[in-house]
Amino acid sequence: MYYNENEYLQVALESGMIDEATLQAQVDMAERQKYLKGHNIWQGKNRLWYTKLDRDGGKRLVKRTTKEAVEQEIIQYEKALHKQPTVQQVFYQFIDQKLRYKDISKSTYDRYAADYNRYIKGREIENMQFCKLTEEYLENFIRCTIADFELTSKAYAGLRTILRGMLLFAKGKYTLISAKSFFGDMQFSKNTFRKNIVYKEQEVFSEEEITKVMEYLEKENTLHSLGIMLAFQTGVRVGELTAVKKDDIVDENGIVSIHIQRTETKYKDENGEYVIGVKDYPKSSAGDRYVYCTDRAVEIINEILKRTKGKEYLFENENGRFHERMFDGVIRKCCRHCGISEKSMHKIRKTYGTTLIDGGVDEAIIIEQMGHSDIHCTKQYYYFSNKNREKKQQQLSKAICF
Repeated sequence: MYYNENEYLQVALESGMIDEATLQAQVDMAERQKYLKGHNIWQGKNRLWYTKLDRDGGKRLVKRTTKEAVEQEIIQYEKALHKQPTVQQVFYQFIDQKLRYKDISKSTYDRYAADYNRYIKGREIENMQFCKLTEEYLENFIRCTIADFELTSKAYAGLRTILRGMLLFAKGKYTLISAKSFFGDMQFSKNTFRKNIVYKEQEVFSEEEITKVMEYLEKENTLHSLGIMLAFQTGVRVGELTAVKKDDIVDENGIVSIHIQRTETKYKDENGEYVIGVKDYPKSSAGDRYVYCTDRAVEIINEILKRTKGKEYLFENENGRFHERMFDGVIRKCCRHCGISEKSMHKIRKTYGTTLIDGGVDEAIIIEQMGHSDIHCTKQYYYFSNKNREKKQQQLSKAICF
């Protein structure tokens, strides 16, 4: 009769060919040899026994009076090492804790997971024990990732966020690498990151395009078109627009403003399905603000209120609250109808910021309306001249009069 290895051992034990004590001793010896394998042990002239163990990024000399004591030190070291979590395990410990402490929202959690899956999942680093990561290895991983994925500086910021978060979470437990000094010491050349070519004419609506779009929206006269017209008048983010409740409309002695205090969010539920909801805080601390309305904006709001009686949100019908993608689809359709290049709702916000700057509005008012922490953000990312060539030439001719 043929026995496999496990069956043979069972028969040997039952027949008395081998006893359990002997078998356990053999197993212990095999495990001991597994831990000791690859470690050099020697005796010095002083009759002490030595070995070297990897500690704190280098080799630490261990000395004991007996060889058995050195071997025991190695075994304890190896057992502790085998219990160390992998990069994958540390990542999920890190983001699970952040979510549990409410340091991040579920949508941010999903974004971190998406960046992890994009840059780390399936690569060598994922299954490495976190304690074995060195600064040299991490820097090489980062630079190779930037090159292989052709990352922009913005995309790299996403990778940096999760790596930095893991280092901060693991500091003192699984690593001695300082996130602050490690990333502070990394230097990149101007050619490191892929450059996004930005065509200014596609970043904002030109004055001629605004006229065409407004005429189309007024003719359509739907709740969606009214919402887009209100976005042109207020510059609010589309996620803020869809989360505005009627109670957020404030009228103080005829001065109307919209209290922006929440935004739309998208996250995955327990089944991995996307859920669209509203979180009770804006994108940033500066995002909680009162956006003052022009007379035209007030007219639009009043028309919207007439059409949404009995509803909680400013943009809601019998099917529920409107979502970001609905507005984005409408403005793109509008652009196609008007014969201009397709632009998103975010381009409306950039157009608004550009209009305020060109209009000479005080910087303090601009950053309050935009929900930015400083004017530099508005000027760097939201300002693109939308004047036609004739007006640009006229302004230059007026300015250069010598």
